Amino acid sequence: MKNRSVSSVLLIFILLFTGKTNSQETEKPYILEHRLHKHKIDIVNATVYQQIGSYSAVYSTFHLFAALDFTENDEIFINTSITYGDGITGKTERQGFPFRTTGDDLETYLRDINGTGRKHLLELFYQKKLQDTVFIAGLIDAAAFVDSNNYANDEHTQFLNEVFINNPIAPIPSYNPGIHLKHSLGKNTDISGVYIKNDPDSGWAGILEVDYSADRFNLRPYLFRVFGGTGQMGFGVSADYTPVENTGLFFRGGLSDGDYRNFYSFGMELKTTNGKNKTGIAFAQAEGRGQSVDYAVCEIYYLHTINNHLSITADVQLITVSSTYAVVGGRLYFIY
Repeated sequence: MKNRSVSSVLLIFILLFTGKTNSQETEKPYILEHRLHKHKIDIVNATVYQQIGSYSAVYSTFHLFAALDFTENDEIFINTSITYGDGITGKTERQGFPFRTTGDDLETYLRDINGTGRKHLLELFYQKKLQDTVFIAGLIDAAAFVDSNNYANDEHTQFLNEVFINNPIAPIPSYNPGIHLKHSLGKNTDISGVYIKNDPDSGWAGILEVDYSADRFNLRPYLFRVFGGTGQMGFGVSADYTPVENTGLFFRGGLSDGDYRNFYSFGMELKTTNGKNKTGIAFAQAEGRGQSVDYAVCEIYYLHTINNHLSITADVQLITVSSTYAVVGGRLYFIY
């Protein structure tokens, strides 16, 4: 384990003092922000407070990431993370919540990522661009390439609950060995595929997505299947629409033959006229199969931008499993 930690530090050192940075083919909002920065290393931190009933907890998570391009078409990307605390996740798991009230990678998880024994190193991959095609291989996050959404995809500046970040009933593994291919079919349409190890579960997950993007509308339907293991199969879709400036609508849904039969979520984002502060409201529901409990959640947040590097968010979630629970909290977010 010490050797892995040393290797990670050495790679970060190399990225910091050599080469220039470029953008990699991700849909993660906080990494997309990296494209606007001149510095080579980016740091983000989210400190989150949440309370359910009389129980409350705080966690703080840091990401350090960078991209090094050797040529215009060749790049290496690294993403590392360390978190202090697990928030209220242990409490909600004991109360039977099937999904977490936060989408962040928490301390216990980062000590043994997907049961592999690896610590803190989330992504490390090589990217190659060939005309209309992008190829990526290494330690990847499938959620960085499929099921993206402009208004419900970022636990740092949008909704906290993980069901509003990605489709929770689809196998979209993170931080495992895998490959990603993306090919442009024309001006507005791409097709992409991910094949990734399904740790901590068994088998390999395959996802095939079509991405259609117009001026104000994005539609991303996809098929998924687990090869080996459960053999889970299903369908998902993510869509967002901007009817007028500073207003966004989203929908995400899916069908599966796994533990959950279906899932859907929808909501909206409203920004102030200066575009710096925003309010989001959303609802989601998942129908369980067998022993899996039905789940419903409504979340409302308000984000206030303090400056170019700092924002603060107030958040409320109403969650129904066997009973209805209120989760209140706040988030302080820093990016540089």
